[in-house]
Amino acid sequence: MSSLLRQRAKLSVSALALLAAPLAFGGNALAQSVPADGTPAAKPDDTAEIVVTAQKRTERLQDIPVAAAVLSSGSIAQNHVSDLSDINRIVPSVEIKGTFNGRVPYGIRGISTNANEGAIGLTSGVSIQVDGVPVPADSFAANTVTDVQQLEVLKGPQATLGGRTASAGVINFVTYAPSEVNKFGFNAMLTNDGEHHMDVHGSGQILPGLTGSISAYYQHTPYPVYNATLKEHSNADSKGGRIKLKWQATDALDIGVMAHYALSTSSGENFVPVYFTPGAYFFAAPAGLTQSVMFPGYNIQYGNTTYASHTVMGSRYEDKDGSLVINYHLGNGSVLTSTTSLFRENQWQTQDVFEGNVSAATVFQNFLYNVGAIPAALNQPFDNLQTAYGYVHQTTEEVKLASDAARPVSYIAGFFYSDMTVNQNEFRNWTLNPLAKDNISSTTNYAIYGRATAKLGDKFIVVGGLRYNWDKIGWNITQFFDPANGIYGDGGYGQGGYTWNLKDSSSALVGDAAIQFKPSRDVMVYGSYTRGYKPRAFNTVHDFATTQAAPGAADLPFTQATKRETIDSFELGLKSSLLDRHLTFNLAAYYTKYTNYQAQLFDNSQVIAVLVLANADARTEGVEGDLTYVRGNTRFNLSGAYTDAKFISFPGAVCYPSQTAAQGCNVSANTQDLTGKPLPSSPKFKLTGSLQQTVPTDKFNILLGTNVSYRTGTNMQADQNPYTRQPGFALVDLSLGFQNKAQTASLTFFVNNLTNHMYYTNLEDFFASATSANYVIGQPARDSHRYFGGRLSVNF
Repeated sequence: MSSLLRQRAKLSVSALALLAAPLAFGGNALAQSVPADGTPAAKPDDTAEIVVTAQKRTERLQDIPVAAAVLSSGSIAQNHVSDLSDINRIVPSVEIKGTFNGRVPYGIRGISTNANEGAIGLTSGVSIQVDGVPVPADSFAANTVTDVQQLEVLKGPQATLGGRTASAGVINFVTYAPSEVNKFGFNAMLTNDGEHHMDVHGSGQILPGLTGSISAYYQHTPYPVYNATLKEHSNADSKGGRIKLKWQATDALDIGVMAHYALSTSSGENFVPVYFTPGAYFFAAPAGLTQSVMFPGYNIQYGNTTYASHTVMGSRYEDKDGSLVINYHLGNGSVLTSTTSLFRENQWQTQDVFEGNVSAATVFQNFLYNVGAIPAALNQPFDNLQTAYGYVHQTTEEVKLASDAARPVSYIAGFFYSDMTVNQNEFRNWTLNPLAKDNISSTTNYAIYGRATAKLGDKFIVVGGLRYNWDKIGWNITQFFDPANGIYGDGGYGQGGYTWNLKDSSSALVGDAAIQFKPSRDVMVYGSYTRGYKPRAFNTVHDFATTQAAPGAADLPFTQATKRETIDSFELGLKSSLLDRHLTFNLAAYYTKYTNYQAQLFDNSQVIAVLVLANADARTEGVEGDLTYVRGNTRFNLSGAYTDAKFISFPGAVCYPSQTAAQGCNVSANTQDLTGKPLPSSPKFKLTGSLQQTVPTDKFNILLGTNVSYRTGTNMQADQNPYTRQPGFALVDLSLGFQNKAQTASLTFFVNNLTNHMYYTNLEDFFASATSANYVIGQPARDSHRYFGGRLSVNF
């Protein structure tokens, strides 16, 4: 029996054992029943009527052969989800490493990517969508969670309908839609540490045949990161709005238009120093800087939330996007839909290269004291500030035909096109490693897909789908430098620029198949297989050596595209509704193999570490359980996920900073063998639970709530750097609210992180280098300290 078959057999036995013992562990924070048009559910206690739209049509969650989690706007508010990384606390299979001030890396079931703003054009493996339209991986648009009626998470590869960017899963934001019924909602929130948030949304009929919706928000979020030099905390501000119009032109034709604008800014760093090799100098001794000079006034250790820098860091990104949706009803229950979208985002960021209290004067004084003279190299301009600005442009078009899902044989088929360009200019005027380059990545994708569902009698359903993808990637980089003449570039206007033009194209046929067995109306067992892929990619983050006069052979390994990643995924699942549909219990077991997995590690052998793309073989397997109970005034959720994600084969991976031969590093080659090692950011076990209880009184209702989450420890970098390990921890949130009898208004008081437990959403070693030993930075979570506040909600 092959290794793959043995794994599948082992997984099948594990799944059947769990199916034989239901309620062993369970549930996710599922939404209340929210149909796609926003109308209220007929039975508020009916947990089986939750619907999803992430598979390009409206479907009951309990009917689809996919493990998924759905969060309503109420669940989002109850769990205080204000940025994307907060989903970690309520959907155990998800691991999102980031908060603000940059691109956020996403992960599902142990498959994730690193964050690096220079790595443009790389897909994360998790397709982020808004109303089913994919958001570019280079965009910051999904960093904040606002204007959301429902949040849908599809776990595992979604090759047929999700496409090239969904090799690990899909996260779909469903925004407020136009409705025939007039609706209005207002939310406001204030915390003791200065966070304040307001949003408003409304929908209804404007004219006969014309409906609309509008939403607007403003959010100010402080973060527990403190700059000891400038004596200020980091913070972020976001504001924006969305307008939708729907015109029922005829009985058969309706047209929808959407326009969206958002502006987000931040001030201050999102990372802080967490570890630096004791006794080591920053840069080489004797001219190197001591740690007391670089990091004055605080201790570098796990739990630190302070840094010191003369540099005012921050970011600004502005989104302008829109879409046109045309639905033509063919009269037999089939609908032909055209969706056209335009996405434009302008980005600007600046940061301290080393997050230290270093300036030109400090460096000069240090060299004079230790060496007695300033080296010639330092006669050039010195500034540890690094700036990046650019834009993300994307156009998509999708035409799909969906038949009536109630027919014995139904189908959905379509054509998809996207064209994305990311342009980024980076400038760093630091003498020892200057940088001035224009970096342009382009990606064009064409795809045709089809999926059919056949009902074989009353108990069996067969689902099958195929998708053909054709991808073209391009990379144009112009780097400006002329070291021989002391010219280090000025962002495109200097001398000595060199240009690389690279392109590649590939195609793939992918798909999925599933069989469902329904022994009764409210119980369904399924098995599925998915074949997916991720196209080839260039290592666009690589900085070419500034000491060479022309491109050399040493650059070729970095300019070549990585191999295409292929995916084979097997899943067994149970979906059930019990106790007259007041209780749902869902269970899924999976095994997924990634061949030529596009792993990302930081090569710290250079002055500043660069992100390296390398192919490896990896697999992830595990079990997920979801349990939800809703009855009367009680709502209870419990979710659990066991994830075992490892490299199957990864020889020749780069070592972590300062790794020794005794620790497994081939020091002369700076390589190690990661075969059998865990994938980054993949806790073995995560558990989350929540309880909301309504206590009626004569004049108002009392709302009691608690949320608890727990996860085991995990290493956040693939290179196994022991100082990038996040230990296991638990979080507890409590809330007390008051609601009017009509249930249209509520005032809720809450405390988050009751036990005041410190933790990081990310730990990285990319600031480490050959000249600065093992240097690890961490990103404190928004709720990495205890805080409290109040939330007002009005809906009618």
